[in-house]
Amino acid sequence: MKEQITHSEDSQSVLITIDEAARRLSIGRSHIYQQMQFGRLRSVRIGRSRRILESDLEAFIADLLDDPNRRAFQHEPSHTKAAVKSLPLRPGRR
Repeated sequence: MKEQITHSEDSQSVLITIDEAARRLSIGRSHIYQQMQFGRLRSVRIGRSRRILESDLEAFIADLLDDPNRRAFQHEPSHTKAAVKSLPLRPGRR
């Protein structure tokens, strides 16, 4: 089954950059990457570049609007941090 991709008439491209997505949402790029990492915002990789389907960005916004109790940018529970290595007892170079 082939998925049909549509986009708005005022848009020139189906795929948008991370910068464009951040500009449209009025947030920083790091928040976009965070949402992609948490699996809330889909993206595709083309070579070394990462792009977001315009329809996926619209779906992300719709999900936020549909569930007002959901906080989009809350931090996920952090993983337990590894213990810090002990410092050397004697001064000098390592």
